[in-house]
Amino acid sequence: AAFDVENADAVYQGTDLRMSLYRPKKQREGIIRFKLFRKKTPIPLSDVLPMLENLGLHIVSERPYELRMADGSRIWIQDFDMVPAVSRELDLDAIRGPFQEAFERTLRGETDSDGFNRLIIASQMNWRQVKILRAYCKYLLQTVVPFSMNYMAETLARHPGISRLLIELFEASFDPAR
Repeated sequence: AAFDVENADAVYQGTDLRMSLYRPKKQREGIIRFKLFRKKTPIPLSDVLPMLENLGLHIVSERPYELRMADGSRIWIQDFDMVPAVSRELDLDAIRGPFQEAFERTLRGETDSDGFNRLIIASQMNWRQVKILRAYCKYLLQTVVPFSMNYMAETLARHPGISRLLIELFEASFDPAR
């Protein structure tokens, strides 16, 4: 509860959005939770659900909470129960930052919401690394490769190790510090 109060206070003080990806204290068959804290209005489910699905999560339920402040303003907390699409146990400490940054960048329209975003959890990539693979696939489409963007995204998500190696090769090849 103290963590929620801290996030709600940050939003009340002027922060646009706060997030929290965590495991509930009572473990339930692979469920993880994601809370969104926002002032004035909640984020519409029709916007949030596709983004979370594209990030590789299956949404089980959502619980919205409205906090009415003494000055009349409102803070919304949206709490999602989700199951990861990957079959292995997730290291939330490793993916929390990249996941939350990718969600925020997608929400703000700074990156695409598509199947490539599954690599953030599956391959433990950040949103910029995923954007590199997306750009490669768009380039391949211009060369008249017979595969669709969705097919390439699904293939990369099914082979997270290879996807990770492709990014490591890109970064090793184009690192200006080398």
